[in-house]
Amino acid sequence: MADIGKTVVKKIGEREVICRELTVGQVRALIAKDCKQDLANVGLMGDMMLEDVEVFTNLSPEEVDAMHPSVLADVVAGCKEANPHFFAMLDRLNTPRKTA
Repeated sequence: MADIGKTVVKKIGEREVICRELTVGQVRALIAKDCKQDLANVGLMGDMMLEDVEVFTNLSPEEVDAMHPSVLADVVAGCKEANPHFFAMLDRLNTPRKTA
């Protein structure tokens, strides 16, 4: 299958950051993996872990670490734009179900 999925390009300074739509298999692997439990990784960007930015983009961990949170927020927005189904799923999983 040659389909590359949806991509969103964010211009960060002189760098073009490519935010890619994940495949179903990549989503499953992302959900199944163990994550680093440091506060910045888990909490800084809200519904996206810092270590996952490299999965969604062409950024290295070192490039992510060098970014200011305000710049990284633009990258995360691009990831959300490229992966609306994934982030909608996260919202559904984090929203309590209505009881009858």
